[in-house]
Amino acid sequence: MRFTLVFENKQEGIGASYDLLFAPCPIWDAAGNHILNLNPQDPYLNSGCVKRLIEQEHLQGVEKCVLIIHSIGHGDDKSLKTLRADLDALDIKYSIVDFQELNNG
Repeated sequence: MRFTLVFENKQEGIGASYDLLFAPCPIWDAAGNHILNLNPQDPYLNSGCVKRLIEQEHLQGVEKCVLIIHSIGHGDDKSLKTLRADLDALDIKYSIVDFQELNNG
């Protein structure tokens, strides 16, 4: 699996949407551009990944996002747990959309 975070944008203009790819290491991507290689040494997602994205993209103060789970990719349940824990630690409220569940529902 892979993931997309869509942060609430309270201003006019382009929204803040970021894909978390595993190629093979975890990389934040925006509009096809790799913007942050989180862990070049290995393919595992470590805690602090959301905070690093927020700092890199100057998104301080975001309060809400949607976490999208895609059925393809090299992420796993542990990666999802790490993402959720990071969002919780930053007090960011989120909803989850899992495309696999939508296909089966």
